[in-house]
Amino acid sequence: MPKYAAKEWDEIRKKFRTSLMADTSLVSLAQNLDTKDWPIKGDEEKPSKYIDFNYDELLMLPEIAGNADRADHLIGILKETLAFDDPFGEMVAQVEESSSKENPVLKTLARLGIPEAYPLSLVNLSEGTRAVCASEGVKTMGEFANLAQRMSTRVVIGGDFRSLLNALSHGDEAGLGQFLPFRKGATGLHLPEALGLAAASLARPEQLGLAKAYGAKLSTPDAAAAATLAPDQKTKLEGRVQIAVSATLEWFKDQKNALVADIAAGGSLERQLVVIGDPAREAIAAHFFAQATGTAAKSSKTDDSGKKGGFFSRLFGRG
Repeated sequence: MPKYAAKEWDEIRKKFRTSLMADTSLVSLAQNLDTKDWPIKGDEEKPSKYIDFNYDELLMLPEIAGNADRADHLIGILKETLAFDDPFGEMVAQVEESSSKENPVLKTLARLGIPEAYPLSLVNLSEGTRAVCASEGVKTMGEFANLAQRMSTRVVIGGDFRSLLNALSHGDEAGLGQFLPFRKGATGLHLPEALGLAAASLARPEQLGLAKAYGAKLSTPDAAAAATLAPDQKTKLEGRVQIAVSATLEWFKDQKNALVADIAAGGSLERQLVVIGDPAREAIAAHFFAQATGTAAKSSKTDDSGKKGGFFSRLFGRG
């Protein structure tokens, strides 16, 4: 017997017409909820594909016909997603201010030196989580912390939203490094790690493909996994990374200037970027930093004898 009926579907699809998540991938939305994956793949698999149909028409669609459980699953995803659009109750300013002061996530941010104003656009999050945050007007880490506190008792959350929230709640420094340019054992946010995250939204084969195109020496498994990029595909991927790098350098302006000065004085960009911990993303970060600042990466000073060819000497043709 179906879990949901026509009345519930009509209420949900009406509300979804004004939701910012109407054009978000159903796969992404499902990943951000404690529910099974949406089984149908494809760019067109979004709520907007289904919400114009009434319940009887929905059940007749090729993707749904003969499978009432799938209809229930779709409705369940949309129903849970709508919870993110709720105003979370009427809260007067005094109550919100008090809540913020008691917010353990905000305390973690302060203890670790992570600015509340740090843009969420520079955090390594999935499309679904970005859509959730955008629907609530959340643009910074501080706003994310307040959103998480308001919704934590009202909504079942999953995916990387939950992973980031857990890392912040428990002060998990290693976990934070997956999302933020945070250095374990230190405080504050750091430019090298931020440059490493600039390409994190690309699929792993795409990251490896770009790194290979920039002359990175990849391990045998990584070389085999690297995507072969057509010129137009490479240009498109570079455009995505360039946007992230530009925003990163603008936020970390002081650290950028210090790094440029260090390189001009004979320092090694290679040594600075090694904290990224991934040769492919190090190569991508080096390429875009050099391009944006007019500097060239140099191999570390220990390579000056020429006995050891530095990674970036191969990348930029200098020793």
